[in-house]
Amino acid sequence: MSWRDWFKQPTKVVVQYKLVEVKAPRTPLRWDTSTKEAVSTLQSHPGFLALCERLALQRARLETQLSHDVHKDLREVDMLQAGIYWCSWLQEQIEKATVKGSTKTFDAMEDELAAFREIDSSIERVCEVPKV
Repeated sequence: MSWRDWFKQPTKVVVQYKLVEVKAPRTPLRWDTSTKEAVSTLQSHPGFLALCERLALQRARLETQLSHDVHKDLREVDMLQAGIYWCSWLQEQIEKATVKGSTKTFDAMEDELAAFREIDSSIERVCEVPKV
């Protein structure tokens, strides 16, 4: 059998699938307004900020290791690239969820003035001085 005959023979490809059972979460994940507000407050939590800094540091460490170290095989390079990708993806998802810089701010003077006007309008005046 020559090499040409070997290439002409039909090849049989067998595809095997594996089923993976995933446990359903106890409560369905709903992103209603209260959940979005709770997640957006995380951007000012010191523990959350420390975890975000650790994630950024880990990504930088993987990039440095990928670019400066000698790798024993391509598998190690693939793992480093995958780690960089997933760190970047996670950081992007966190930034989308916390929406940095778009929290609502209120002017304290306007709130106090509105409350004062509401209280003032509910006061019943017994004797009004006529305006001249």
